[in-house]
Amino acid sequence: MKYLISIMFFFLFAACYKESASEKFKRECPYPNSKTNSHYLLLPVQITPNQLTYKLGDTIHIKVHFSDTMYDYNTEHYFVIQNFIFDVGVKLWRFENDSTFYNGFRENTFLIDSSYFQAYAFNADNTDVMFVDLVEEDNMYKFDMKIVMNKKGRYLFQFEDFITRYPEDKFDAVIAPITFEGKCPTYGIRPVCMLQGGDDHLDKFVPELLHIDKKLSFNQWTTIKVDHANKTPFGPGSFRWEFVSTYGFIVE
Repeated sequence: MKYLISIMFFFLFAACYKESASEKFKRECPYPNSKTNSHYLLLPVQITPNQLTYKLGDTIHIKVHFSDTMYDYNTEHYFVIQNFIFDVGVKLWRFENDSTFYNGFRENTFLIDSSYFQAYAFNADNTDVMFVDLVEEDNMYKFDMKIVMNKKGRYLFQFEDFITRYPEDKFDAVIAPITFEGKCPTYGIRPVCMLQGGDDHLDKFVPELLHIDKKLSFNQWTTIKVDHANKTPFGPGSFRWEFVSTYGFIVE
């Protein structure tokens, strides 16, 4: 009889333990509509004027201003996140045809305050990248720069947080320990930089995007605008054009 009671107590305890763990998870991760298991912190990128075609001598303004009460694109919730370690890079491709491209920053004039500028280097996408800082002040993160267009061509601009490209050991050492109220302990952190307040014109630049995807990046790129890879000319890549604020335009 004692043996039977012991068994019954064990199963009762196990059932209570499972229920407790489930309730704990719901309390720490109350995001049933999440699309993935990461917090996608949104960096809103504004480009003005937003238009498909510019003239020589026109100035394009890139502005990234957002509150430290950040929107999570994945969970659709807001979280207060201060002193975050962003690792932003800016790229500008100039294409003369589908496969001949140049670094747009070397051929045009960029105007940027020294408080934002970090470094200028060649990177794995076979073009230069300007690494920049976001200035945190008055409960805001801020970045501004201007580009004066001196060269005709078809351009692709990108504003990307390179945290998504960190190797696992660097991510675990630098990003994984970051916490904030409401963070799910089992979720990663992935900043996404998305264009706000205008068209990205990417449907006009498919040949150039395909060249970057297929010839330079080994099929890493795709888009959030379709549900399945077979509905897009791109493959099932892990990077989305829209998550690095890819913006196409023409200078005539």
